[in-house]
Amino acid sequence: MRVADLLKLLEQCPIVASVQADEGMPLDLPATIWALAESSLNQGVKVFRFQGAENIRYVRGRFDGPIIGLIKKQYPDSEVYITPTAKEVDSLIELGCEIIALDATPRKRPDGADLASLVYRIHRNGKLAVADCDTPASLFWAEEAGADIISTTLSGYTPDSKSQTEPDFDLLRQAILTGKPVMAEGRYMDPWQVEAALIMGAKGVVIGGALNDPIKQTKRFVSAADHFTGPVGAVDIGGTWMRYALISAEGEILRREKVETLPTKEERLEWIKVQVLSDKVSRLGVSTGGTVVPVSSFVIESKPVIPDNHGSIFSTILFPGTELVQALNDGLATAWGHYCHPQFAGKRVATLALGTGVGFGLVDKGQILMGQHGEYPR
Repeated sequence: MRVADLLKLLEQCPIVASVQADEGMPLDLPATIWALAESSLNQGVKVFRFQGAENIRYVRGRFDGPIIGLIKKQYPDSEVYITPTAKEVDSLIELGCEIIALDATPRKRPDGADLASLVYRIHRNGKLAVADCDTPASLFWAEEAGADIISTTLSGYTPDSKSQTEPDFDLLRQAILTGKPVMAEGRYMDPWQVEAALIMGAKGVVIGGALNDPIKQTKRFVSAADHFTGPVGAVDIGGTWMRYALISAEGEILRREKVETLPTKEERLEWIKVQVLSDKVSRLGVSTGGTVVPVSSFVIESKPVIPDNHGSIFSTILFPGTELVQALNDGLATAWGHYCHPQFAGKRVATLALGTGVGFGLVDKGQILMGQHGEYPR
């Protein structure tokens, strides 16, 4: 198969169905893998990505279209596990895969194998090589090795790439700049994400769990339905007042406290700690001015309306007995609070928080719209 032949098929249907199952899971049967693939085939999908010799052998006997094949194999001396050595490459060639996917990160491969030599081995046998990349460095590595197609498969799954819940559109943009045909892959769950990737210039979008993994999908919905049943502590740090409330799972305010805003971050943390210990809450939410990084609850910038606020950090370590502490910019927190009210749940919610300062927040489809580091709309 030539690259042009593959691109022609992707023009007809740019969705690539990745049909895989973790070892030992209920779907980990060749006949089941084929049944899942056939369901996508009946909807117009023309290119598939399969893992494992047994599965590929079974599918190859029933499907004559192009297969992107890979073998996951963990070796003790390397983190690379997607088609890591010549042994796996040769196996995929013998199985009749037109396209072979392999890890294209600069990490050390088992037995000192070289990416360029594996790509050469693939080409020598008339097959195409798909480079599974994680960072801009691996894009360069894949280009240098002569890969035919670049895929963003490993973004978010290696130590060198940041973990995230959505597709890595930034890496996709950089991959497209290489001039190689690019497949977008990794956490594509919604149609708008597919549309965005194709608009950017991706030739195909590889979708796995959203199509073929009921375990992953069940986990998503179970997680969405999992609500904390105990009371929580809520703190608002404003330019004039600090407020605390103990709130039941049903939204009822059980206790409240209020003091003039204390002048230093240390004094404010101590006051909050007293409230938390008094009510023995295990979960605490904090609303404050400035930009707050969601993961670390660290205030990376703040206006002087709240004195000594820049550099504040709200962590479980600082509040004994808590298992979760989450801090947000006050405008974002206000928007989220409104969205959680039964009257507004499921709607697109915008709020203005009018206090000593002015805050703004927007929630759409259950997501607070903010930047990667908690930047709020201004």
